[in-house]
Amino acid sequence: MSRQDHGGVSDQDKAAKHRMIDAETLFSEGRWRGSMYLGGYAVECLLKCKLMQMFGCHHLYELEDELRRRRILREDQTVFTHQLEILATCAGAIGRIRRNREIRQTFSKVNQWVPAWRYNPDLANHDIADDFISAVRTIIAWIQNNM
Repeated sequence: MSRQDHGGVSDQDKAAKHRMIDAETLFSEGRWRGSMYLGGYAVECLLKCKLMQMFGCHHLYELEDELRRRRILREDQTVFTHQLEILATCAGAIGRIRRNREIRQTFSKVNQWVPAWRYNPDLANHDIADDFISAVRTIIAWIQNNM
């Protein structure tokens, strides 16, 4: 799949919503690690959607060019990252996250997400997954209301 596939603003918006529904469904079925994995992707897709909206871009490759032009994104970084903190930093939100104690702690939990969880045979457990998915819900609401 090329970087341009599914990289549009509406694709990322829909993907964020769909991955969160998937995460909630897996959670309700006791599939803890899968739920956490998809919850993290929901946050990633929403951040990318919001960045494209903020900078008037229609696709991720256009966003990357714009962020580099504005010197917001370093040459050694990419918007095709899974690193949530980099995406939040590009959106100018990391300072606001850090100044809000509750959001900072919640974002810190969500920022522990790694796509490599898809390879992890550990199923996690209800309490760990519940804590993570609750944090994802909070961060998604914060992003929607503050970016």
